[in-house]
Amino acid sequence: MASIRRLTAPALAVVLIAGGMAPAASAAQPIGYPAFNGPSIPAPPVGYNTGSTMRAIYDAESSGTDFWMDRLLARPGNDPAGNFLMTRGRGLFMYTHNPGVIGFGGRSAYWDDLSGQNAYSVAVSPGNFTEQVNSRVQKPSHYKGVFTSGAIRVEMTKFITHNNVAVTNLAIVNTGGSSATLQLRATSPYATSASGNELTGSRPVKNNLTTIRPRLSGDGFGVNNGGLDRSITVGAGQTVTTKVTMGFLTTEIPESSTEYQSYRGYSPETAFATHVRAYNRWWADNIPYIDVPDAAIKKNVYYRWWLMRFNHLDVDIPGQDFQFPISVEGATGYNNAIVLTQPMHIDDLKYLRDPVYSAGGWLSAGQTSKGGRFMDNPGDPENWSNSYTQYISEAAWRAYQVHGGQPAIAALLARYAEGDAKGQLSFYDTNNNSVIEYDWGALTGNDADAVSFDWRAGRLDRAETAYVWSGAVAAQQAYALAGNSAKAAEMQTLADRIRSGVINTLWNPSRQLLEHKHVATNAHVPWKEINNYYPFSVGLMPNTDQYKQSLRLFADPAEYPVFPFYTANQRDKAAAAAAGHPGSNNFSTINSTVQFRLYSSVLRNYQNQWMNAEDYKKLLYWNTWAQYIGGNTQWPDANEFWADWNGSSIQYRSWIHHNILGSSNWTVVEDVAGLRPRTDGLIELSPINIGWSHFAVNNLRHRNTDLSVVWDDPSDGVTRYNGVPQGYSVYLNGSRAFTVDRLTRVLYDPATGQVTLPSGGSVTYQTSVPAARAPRDVVQNSPRMVDVFAKAGVDLTSTRPNLAQGPSASYTASGTSVGAAVDGFPINEPIWGTSGSPNATDWFELNFGQQRSVSEARLYFRDDRAGNRYRAPASYQVQYWNGSGWADVAGQVKTPATPRANYNLAQFTPVNTQRLRVQMTHVSGFKTGLTEIKIH
Repeated sequence: MASIRRLTAPALAVVLIAGGMAPAASAAQPIGYPAFNGPSIPAPPVGYNTGSTMRAIYDAESSGTDFWMDRLLARPGNDPAGNFLMTRGRGLFMYTHNPGVIGFGGRSAYWDDLSGQNAYSVAVSPGNFTEQVNSRVQKPSHYKGVFTSGAIRVEMTKFITHNNVAVTNLAIVNTGGSSATLQLRATSPYATSASGNELTGSRPVKNNLTTIRPRLSGDGFGVNNGGLDRSITVGAGQTVTTKVTMGFLTTEIPESSTEYQSYRGYSPETAFATHVRAYNRWWADNIPYIDVPDAAIKKNVYYRWWLMRFNHLDVDIPGQDFQFPISVEGATGYNNAIVLTQPMHIDDLKYLRDPVYSAGGWLSAGQTSKGGRFMDNPGDPENWSNSYTQYISEAAWRAYQVHGGQPAIAALLARYAEGDAKGQLSFYDTNNNSVIEYDWGALTGNDADAVSFDWRAGRLDRAETAYVWSGAVAAQQAYALAGNSAKAAEMQTLADRIRSGVINTLWNPSRQLLEHKHVATNAHVPWKEINNYYPFSVGLMPNTDQYKQSLRLFADPAEYPVFPFYTANQRDKAAAAAAGHPGSNNFSTINSTVQFRLYSSVLRNYQNQWMNAEDYKKLLYWNTWAQYIGGNTQWPDANEFWADWNGSSIQYRSWIHHNILGSSNWTVVEDVAGLRPRTDGLIELSPINIGWSHFAVNNLRHRNTDLSVVWDDPSDGVTRYNGVPQGYSVYLNGSRAFTVDRLTRVLYDPATGQVTLPSGGSVTYQTSVPAARAPRDVVQNSPRMVDVFAKAGVDLTSTRPNLAQGPSASYTASGTSVGAAVDGFPINEPIWGTSGSPNATDWFELNFGQQRSVSEARLYFRDDRAGNRYRAPASYQVQYWNGSGWADVAGQVKTPATPRANYNLAQFTPVNTQRLRVQMTHVSGFKTGLTEIKIH
């Protein structure tokens, strides 16, 4: 178990932030606003651009190696958050980092900790080289350190490339008056076998998900006794440069080999420049530029963008584990795709310009959950796999609304969402009242922070059922968009039943509150969490004065303070403690996320006298402040959770650092700037006015257009954005679409240019942009999107019908069926399998019932690493019935050439036949299973 690090923050002065504050509310939360401290925050090198500001920022510095995002997030000297290395690759990173090692010291990781050892180290002798801590400079793209011994100074610059190549540049400086000869020796526990002038090796990763084949080399180094050696002579006052390069190669990422060879051949200077430019170009290509009046909040937005990148795994491991790009709970902690936080990640990831980042999360959950309730990724089954507090379907549907795509994408999401909603009820609703029940507090997200479970032992009907409802609604809307009216009606009926169940079961009219209910005694539970309000967060509750009465508790910080954003109602927490159940009382970005969701919904749909925009603004500021150690903007650190708030400072920050639990960048886009995801072709703005004089959200990818939202308050007469008029404007593809005179709700039709203002205001400019499309009219055809959806069973390149039907097989294992492989759904179960077959070769046949012209087979092979029965076959042949016997189809081209887990594509010369089969030769020690076969 990792040790717990306690950090004591300096005292905090609670002050009001000057300027632009929303009017005070009579019953508002009394806490003021936090004070930030720290050095000045670097400004971008160029001003706002109505096209892509991030691209303009990058272009202004692209000829050099010093970039704004690196400067903005730089961490010099001794980092109070701990020694964590910010640079990482798709799979390779340092789980822990030892800055006192030349090279990559600490616990190296490929998706997770490999073996608790260095990736590699470089020893320099003679001498006793000491690291100069004050000379450390950590930036997102790279790390610099300095080591000295006498007159010799070793300046180290190290980085990890996108495709998992760890490079260490060394500048050996002689500050003395005479020449010096030094011996350099590079060693790695993962590469010890000589191969020419390289060291190589092979190592399985955690849970045997894949095998890495490391290759270690150095400029001018030679192999010697399990290491790499080089002798360097440095003249007086001179500097000699060299580098060490290590590639962590895998079969599934062939780019890792290509990139290793490239960086191995570069000079140190070229290697550094190539990497740093590529790393920073990613920001320009993928994130929107966001500008807000407060520099501390603006920096936190970009820190959160970096967190999304740092905690993202993209290893393409074939099968049903980590084949999809996925956001993990925390690379430096519980390194898995926990379903609890996947929707929170998706809510932010959907505003990265490439839709694959948000799609990967819901595709992974859908593919690995057996068609039922969403479960944690099976690649790391050691964690909770508890699921009822997640809202993946809801978040995924919003992501689809933002990016759009072929109706087949919506149809796939609808099927996942249906399976989750029905699966939740099947698993948790044992008393059949359409409300889920549970009896353990860990599912609220913070283990012992929940309080309701301690009131009385036994199962509780739970308000988190709201997420089952929102999932059913997402399924209904997705089915409707995909044109499946029967399924849409079925899911609407389910949603209505869940809604009635929640209201009839959990509403307590005597206290006018939503309360969990103790199943055995049919008693409402008086002890509450923020979870009790999930039905308001998702819009399940009717908008009536009766039900809105329950929101009154948010006017009282003794019940639900804006900060700290606790799980439990604090009066109920005190009552539980008095009754002998103190539990814990942590708070985290998970909690602030659900609180943001509540305010976001309530301020639009359940207006009342107890909750207001100023409370929302305080939540925004305090959520940001908590990310900074002691409020110091030099040191952002999103811990798993925080504890022991003493009224002015956080006394404990948990041991998992730079964690991506929860989300918040969507709040600036959707609530402050007001952009609301929609299913139709309209663009909607519905801002929560927190009194800011200006803001900009620039160059979001919105369906098939680049969209920007800009606000510049006309009342102060100050123009803040060059080329942008004052008012509230939207730009599409760099050109102004409309401007209105105030922050107000706006509905804009790009096809006609019509602007509607339901809440008042005046239009000062409007024009049509007919090229902007509704979500279902967008075509997603990037190679990566085509690839990931093909792995999930959806062909984005064609609408050809799937001809697979009439299945039979040479052998069918107990618990499997031939029909499972032709149900149109290549999830990990149900499957057709041959476990127990006495045959070295088995076949799976399809009978089309008539002659068909076919030219393609898509085969999805099962790989059950946990059950350890099935692997992709050693080989397979596609055969057709020629009227008298089976023959191999001509011109078979297989991708990949060697069968792999999950998706395989076999294309061949068109053949007319009624019957087609795949003959599979089992790999030694295992049998073959199919999750699906598709024929075109």
